[in-house]
Amino acid sequence: MKQWAIFILAGLVALCLGCGSQEQPKKTGTSGETKQEKKTVTSGEVKQKMGEAAQATKQYLAQQQEKYYKQAQEQLNDMSKKIDELRQEAAKQSGEAKKKLEDQAASLQKQVDDTKSKLSSMKESSKEAWEKVKSGFDKAMQDLRKSYNEAKSEIKK
Repeated sequence: MKQWAIFILAGLVALCLGCGSQEQPKKTGTSGETKQEKKTVTSGEVKQKMGEAAQATKQYLAQQQEKYYKQAQEQLNDMSKKIDELRQEAAKQSGEAKKKLEDQAASLQKQVDDTKSKLSSMKESSKEAWEKVKSGFDKAMQDLRKSYNEAKSEIKK
């Protein structure tokens, strides 16, 4: 009976040792070489992936710049149409009101031209400078809208 207990205990110990979580290398090919299950990453692969990530980032930024540029062009075209409408309203006026609206339309047109210039420089700017130019353009558009709204309110008076 003691022999059976020792035999069972030895079997359990052997079973426990065999159930460990050690990775066994796999043998591949006929030469008996071993290969690890986890792949080792080389510095060349890291450089390649970093280059791919940099290229993807560059393409994304270019797409975002192009999208913003097109939207900005549309805003300027819309503002030019509004200035034309303001000129048409000025033509309907007479005297001092007409002169004031014409002057405001001319001032607004100058602002549009200046903003177009900022937009052109934004198209040609580097990634680092793009944010600064974009910020300047946004401020110029905000000022342009404010000036237009002030001019438009003069018509209603």
